[in-house]
Amino acid sequence: MVWWTGLWRTTALYSGTRFLSSNPPPPTIESSSKEVPPVVPGSSTRKPKVELRPGPVKPPKATSESRSPSSSPVSSNSTSSDHSPAASHPSANPSHPSPVNPVHTVIKVAKEDYQEASKHGILAPPPPDASWAGKLYHQAKELFKFYWNGIKLINTHRKRVRDINARVKAGGPPLSRWETRFIANYKRDALKLIPFALIIIVAEEAIPLVVIYTPFLLPSTCLLPSQKERIDAKRREKQQTFAESMKPVFEGVHSRALEQPDASVDALLDGSALVSYNGVLSLSTFGPPLMRLRRIKKHLQAIAADDALLFRENAGERLSAEEVREALEERGIVTVGLSTDAMRDRLRWWLSHTSQPTDDPVRTRAVLVASNAIGKHELVPKA
Repeated sequence: MVWWTGLWRTTALYSGTRFLSSNPPPPTIESSSKEVPPVVPGSSTRKPKVELRPGPVKPPKATSESRSPSSSPVSSNSTSSDHSPAASHPSANPSHPSPVNPVHTVIKVAKEDYQEASKHGILAPPPPDASWAGKLYHQAKELFKFYWNGIKLINTHRKRVRDINARVKAGGPPLSRWETRFIANYKRDALKLIPFALIIIVAEEAIPLVVIYTPFLLPSTCLLPSQKERIDAKRREKQQTFAESMKPVFEGVHSRALEQPDASVDALLDGSALVSYNGVLSLSTFGPPLMRLRRIKKHLQAIAADDALLFRENAGERLSAEEVREALEERGIVTVGLSTDAMRDRLRWWLSHTSQPTDDPVRTRAVLVASNAIGKHELVPKA
């Protein structure tokens, strides 16, 4: 009976366990009140982006324990103000120069030219009691008279050139260096006469712009002294810039002249050398290589003729300081920083290497230009 009782208990326990596991609890039904909201098309379920800002700067710790608590807010406020965006970005410098208006610059230059000419007695100053309109009318009238007299002076030069040529044709004395340069200067002015006369008739007020931006359009007889000085200063600055920046190019020309004694100018001057020579000789750098080369040859041929005239007239010893300076600049020699004696020595150096006739005078002078540019005033390769 004992074993039967144990068997019954085991069976009952097993049956109870199966009963509990075979009857799971019924599923719970959610309330219909909690409905999922419908999704609207095009709406975004993403959270809006929050722009993070840096936190407030903590005040520095007190260096001493005896510091009163009331001083903490003050130090906190001062520290916060020091680290504010306005303090972190420096303000613009009020002393920075504003861009210069070119119109104001032209007007200022024109006024300075007029005042300088009035000091030298070239232009009559306006009456002291004249109004603003009266002064403007007086200045325009004086400038028109000056330019008109300059145009008439070209006609006077034409008559003088005609007389000089008639004297030479009649078997008189040959042309001197001064007369040769006078005739060449007249021919340049005659070419500029027609366009300049049109500018005076159509737009006389545009002449200050022409003087500043296109000075090559002005005849030499229509230049105020200050205008001529400004044009010469710009030309000398350009010449010095080319001589200093293009020194390696001139060294290459000098080396080729030493290596190839029989090479012509066409072989010595490459593309970069053509630009350098036009710049240092104060010629225009515009145009293709053939035009630049022809411009250089024409200029050096004129220099060869001028060298012959200088050598005939006591090697230029009777020239004034300004004439010596002009002669050197025409030969590509920078005169900035040279004294009068140094300029005369440089002209003697040039003439000492060009006094003897050569088969290619243009090549000889092209090599001299390169030798001077690199500082070799004594060592010159034979042409």
